[in-house]
Amino acid sequence: MDIRFGDHASFHRAAAGMVGGSLLAGIVLHAVTGGSNLAPLLGGLAGVAAGTAWGYGRPSWRLLAAGLATIPLFVMALQWPALAIVASVAGLGIAVGGASGATGLRGVLAVGLAIGTLLLAMWCALRFDTARELAGWPGWWIDGVAAAAMGAVAVFAMLPRHLTVEVDRVRAAVRRLPAELDLEVRHLCERSVAIWGGARGRLAGGDPGRAMVRDGVLKTLEVAARSAQVKVTGASDAELTARMADLDQRIAAATDAEVRAQYTAARGALEDQRRYREHIANGRERLVARMHNHVAALEKFQLAATGLVAARAASAGARAVQQLEELSGDVAASGEALAELELGTAAA
Repeated sequence: MDIRFGDHASFHRAAAGMVGGSLLAGIVLHAVTGGSNLAPLLGGLAGVAAGTAWGYGRPSWRLLAAGLATIPLFVMALQWPALAIVASVAGLGIAVGGASGATGLRGVLAVGLAIGTLLLAMWCALRFDTARELAGWPGWWIDGVAAAAMGAVAVFAMLPRHLTVEVDRVRAAVRRLPAELDLEVRHLCERSVAIWGGARGRLAGGDPGRAMVRDGVLKTLEVAARSAQVKVTGASDAELTARMADLDQRIAAATDAEVRAQYTAARGALEDQRRYREHIANGRERLVARMHNHVAALEKFQLAATGLVAARAASAGARAVQQLEELSGDVAASGEALAELELGTAAA
């Protein structure tokens, strides 16, 4: 599982705006409110609105949500119910107004995180404002620092927009590979996984080429895992040849018709076994050949998609994408070859 952080610039703007804006607003509101204990909270709400507007736009929505959130502070006692309402309104302004960039369950979680974070942020602001250790500071500076602390904690409400949790399906598929995998097939799997590692590090998460490489590697691992299920059992080719030679001698020496018929039937059964073994061996060879072609095509696309020449020449990139799309036909053929192996084993 990979955790990625995207859109650094917006996050930095929002964080700087929330902390710096809260500091300045707390200082100003200390003078406006005459040193009221609401100054840190009002300053923090103003800073959060300013920071999110600077980082993600839609300032009218941010300011409206912040303005509505201040109402309970004036009409209710400064206790947890009032703080919960303030956090809920302000949290909606952060998470719904385009800041989280999420919908559905992720959007609900983003709103919940924003509300919980703002509730914690307001608690921190009140703790700063009433801390005995800061009693010797000027009142305007205490309110400014308390509001800045609220803005700093509220920054964590922005994380759902930027964090992406990506489950590495390729790594999970590698763990599921059987231990008894053929050495050559395992080597091809290792090469395909290395291709995915390079593409994952160089191609952006939304790049269609990244998804194509991942799916191609997953198909390689899937076919490899299924190939391990096709096992050749029974006598070896040498043993079958020796037994058929012995039966030929017995058939030639038999004088009884029934004995000759039984030996002949046994000899035919051994011939069928040898033919099935050849069919399975040929199918395995076709499978390995198709996997070689598959991995080579993946390597070619990775170079075309991530190389500097392909990035500058749009036509070369288009050819690379087209070649990877054609790879799906090779993958399908590999699956058909594997199906033939399974039929051969069943018939044997």
